[in-house]
Amino acid sequence: MRGNSNRRAGWRRSSLRVPRGRSDGLSVSGLSFCETPGPLLAVVGLCGGAGVSVLAHLIASTAAATSEAPVLLADTGGPTAGAALYAAASAPLTLADISDRVAAQERVPPRFWADARQGLRVLAGLPQFTVQGTDESVRRVLRDARAVHGLTVLDAGTLARPAEQAALASASHVAWVLPASASGLARGERVLDRITRLARPEIVVGRAEPGAGKPLVGGLADLADSRGAPLVLVPYLGEVTSRPLRDLQLDAAVALQALGGLLSR
Repeated sequence: MRGNSNRRAGWRRSSLRVPRGRSDGLSVSGLSFCETPGPLLAVVGLCGGAGVSVLAHLIASTAAATSEAPVLLADTGGPTAGAALYAAASAPLTLADISDRVAAQERVPPRFWADARQGLRVLAGLPQFTVQGTDESVRRVLRDARAVHGLTVLDAGTLARPAEQAALASASHVAWVLPASASGLARGERVLDRITRLARPEIVVGRAEPGAGKPLVGGLADLADSRGAPLVLVPYLGEVTSRPLRDLQLDAAVALQALGGLLSR
């Protein structure tokens, strides 16, 4: 497919709606999307190991279970591939792959995402070490994706790769994620000191860590205030790969409700 429309990227408008009532009793206020285009949330780690992929998957999977419009979870490719791991679904192409094909005016397959549990669409795959993506094409593909999804959640890593930085520029909302510890706070402050406040809604997310003591709520709140952003605290969720998704969603329900409310503004 060629040209500048959504059709080139392969998104099909003919099957936007998904059945209601697939949530198995799960109800998270705010994380229910019925119309397109919806928000594009970039989840960004302020340090390595912040839990970006876990949080991105929890938000997207919860929204997919309670939304009428389709929900997309994506990453930009790269070596970690956490989004595909947690979603237990691997797409044949990544966002970086597609952006390179679009930039080269090559054909994009008509279906390039994977379907995960509860109807979640996944545009993330196996680890990649050489595919980088093209900045303008990354933004173009994300614009197309946002146009046909009720919510698009992007695992933007730590902004270490150009494709992650290009993806950040496409986001309608940005969640900065850091461990709720002294070390996490110090690292997060150093990063955000170098990033000008955005003209889009920002959210600071502190993730509890085992053995780190009481979360540094005061310091995290000050960091959020410096960005004009609300603070959301996520509890420690344990070894997520060995726990049922529903248990993770229930443990994080308060944080997910807060994030849903912020995305609905």
